[in-house]
Amino acid sequence: MSLLPFHRRLNIQVTLPITVIAFLIVGLLGYFVVRGQNQIALYNAQLELRSMLVVAQGSLNRIFGFGRYDSVGEVLSEFQVHPRVTNTAILSPTGELTSYYSANAISPHLRTFVQHLDRQQIAEVARSGVSIMQYHPEHNHFIAMVPVVSGKVVGNQQLHNVFIVEYEHARNWYTFTNVIFNELVLFLTLLAAVGLTLWVILQRKIVRPVRRLMVGVDKLARRESLQDFDIHSDNELGLLGDSLRDAALQREQHEKQLLRFSSAVEQSHDSIVITNLAGEIEYVNKAFTDITGYSLADVQGRNPKMLASGETPRSSYDAMWAALAAGRSWQGELYNLKKNGEPYREWATIAPLRSPSGDITHYIATKQNITERRAAEAQVQYLAYYDVLTGLPNRTQCQEILQQFLDERDYSTRGAVALLDLDGLQRINDVRGFEFGDLILLAVAERIGHVMKAEPEARVGCLGGDLFAVLFPTRSADREATVNRVEFMVKDLLAELAEPMLIEGERISITASAGIVVYPEYGDNPEAILRHAETAVHNAKDAGGNQIAVYNPAYSYALEQRFEVERELREAIANNQLELYLQSQQLSNGEVVGVEVLVRWNHPTKGIVSPGVFIPIAEMSDLIVDLGRWILRAALQVLKHLPGQQTLAINISPRQFRKYDFVYQIEREVVKSGVDASRLILEVTENLLVDDVDDVVAKMKALQKSGVQFSIDDFGTGYSSLSYLSQLPLHELKIDQSFVQGIGTEEKEQLVETVIAMGNNLNLRVVAEGVETKQQVDFLSACSAQVVCQGYYFAKPIPASEYLANQSQQ
Repeated sequence: MSLLPFHRRLNIQVTLPITVIAFLIVGLLGYFVVRGQNQIALYNAQLELRSMLVVAQGSLNRIFGFGRYDSVGEVLSEFQVHPRVTNTAILSPTGELTSYYSANAISPHLRTFVQHLDRQQIAEVARSGVSIMQYHPEHNHFIAMVPVVSGKVVGNQQLHNVFIVEYEHARNWYTFTNVIFNELVLFLTLLAAVGLTLWVILQRKIVRPVRRLMVGVDKLARRESLQDFDIHSDNELGLLGDSLRDAALQREQHEKQLLRFSSAVEQSHDSIVITNLAGEIEYVNKAFTDITGYSLADVQGRNPKMLASGETPRSSYDAMWAALAAGRSWQGELYNLKKNGEPYREWATIAPLRSPSGDITHYIATKQNITERRAAEAQVQYLAYYDVLTGLPNRTQCQEILQQFLDERDYSTRGAVALLDLDGLQRINDVRGFEFGDLILLAVAERIGHVMKAEPEARVGCLGGDLFAVLFPTRSADREATVNRVEFMVKDLLAELAEPMLIEGERISITASAGIVVYPEYGDNPEAILRHAETAVHNAKDAGGNQIAVYNPAYSYALEQRFEVERELREAIANNQLELYLQSQQLSNGEVVGVEVLVRWNHPTKGIVSPGVFIPIAEMSDLIVDLGRWILRAALQVLKHLPGQQTLAINISPRQFRKYDFVYQIEREVVKSGVDASRLILEVTENLLVDDVDDVVAKMKALQKSGVQFSIDDFGTGYSSLSYLSQLPLHELKIDQSFVQGIGTEEKEQLVETVIAMGNNLNLRVVAEGVETKQQVDFLSACSAQVVCQGYYFAKPIPASEYLANQSQQ
């Protein structure tokens, strides 16, 4: 680093101007001080002269007013003795001398002074009576003209003379000779010493640190380390040195970060393009090359529009350039072409790059290849509105189609929806598998589409699984005509579906149940229309299948009632609104051997709800399981208080029995209650044996080991077989009350005798339900004295608490 010339050194460039400026300040200060003194002197002179004139004017006016003309000279002489007053006189309005200081009579200066006065000013002062005082800097004096009364009166007007005064006032500037030379030399010496001291301080505090800073900057330029760099200064230059060192460290960190960013840009999966303001490409990363096939050499200097496929809407380009022109970022989708001509779609974010001053210098585009994503989105969109298997509109799309039909319908016209639910497809799936079932669904969809070609305005859909929909737009205002038209088409559909179909070489016959609903009569929105159509389908299935059911509001009412009962029953179980009733089981001699548990529902507003209402509804779902568990827990608590010889029978629903944890639940509750398990009888129906006899037998035997007894309820009305009676660990048969009520007729009596004989031969206890008359009791006891009777003849069901209270009194 070379040394600077003398005149370019910082200490000289700072010290010399400061010294010169100091001298200039001193000179200007002296100038303004002297100038100010002169102005003050001038003002004081004016003030003094004005005061003197006022006094003189008053004196002269009194003298002339009283006619004491001999005193005029005294006034003039008093004025004249002032060192600065050179001439005084009294002139007539025409400018002629009337009175003057006698000592000036021999001086030619007075007459010369008077001759040079302005006669018009004199006349004006005499006329107006207004004084005039003027300073004449070229003559260094004041001239004052003051009107005084002359003592003469013309008409009614007082005549004035003019009192004139010449007052010297020189505006002399101070000269060098006015200043003491030694003091000036001392002042300049001090000034020079201050300049020298300032130079030394600048050397130490500024010049040397600046040189050190120059060394640091030079190292910074050469990218040398500044870790040990220090200025050793306690002023701002020291802070600047610290900042320089920090800046070097930050630059090193930023360069490392920039290197990382550069690597990230190169390794990014998104293509990145940088263009200048003219739109010419200056940089592309590796991802751009991988996606488009163009290298940097292929596109450098070219415009990105070279990639355009022509499918991007013009509005997108307009929005992009409008945003960039306003200095904003833009995001949007572009349709472009690769180098090989293959189209692709990308989501682009284009933003301006700014310099530190805020000016836009480049544009950067980050683009993500979304071709596969858009294809996936299209597939998702398709799946959201179409059935995967059949390709038919799904429930969502069918609802939109229905809404379109509703929006486009003429007032009072009606349309219809027909739903077709295949009968028995689940059994086929269980036997042949779901792939086989899917082939059936495809065949069904094809047949429905073929038949519906006769109704080109109708739309076919698949609501899920094996439930197909045919949507008929509104056409006729006549409801009956609409129903007849749709029924005719549905009959054709059912007939077509009933025809055998060949699936993987196997002839398959299948039927369907159909439900029809007319809209908007029974539904003014798609959801309600489809819901009512499904209700109609369920009724067709409940009627045996392969039938057509036209929606009736009574269907919905029945469903609503069922739903309400189910909802309230759940609350009843949770809130203990249920109550156990007991009905005794007795021998013909009146001996009580046991009780059967019955349940009643004490509804808070409806009163007692019959089991015939809520039990069938509960059996349609797992609600019957919850109800059965509640009954079991409550019944075991009752059993704890029954006399020791009495048993307690509980009805078990097939759904509850089939639960995988049925045995565990029974055993756990028995253990928790502490009762003798042999006093507990679980009543099951014959229908339980239809599905899986082996599972039924296994569960019964497991509970039999715990001591629990089993009874077949309503024996003779269901799946009766001697083979399973011998397999099951049974303890009791219950004759159905329909047989008992038939006692008195030969046919029914023979059936009762047969059941009692069978029970005796199998060593099973026999219980007859529904015993209401003495005739029935006599017949049963004649058949066997060990027959247990249960019915109104002996006792009606009563609350468990009441029954226990009666037992305790006996």
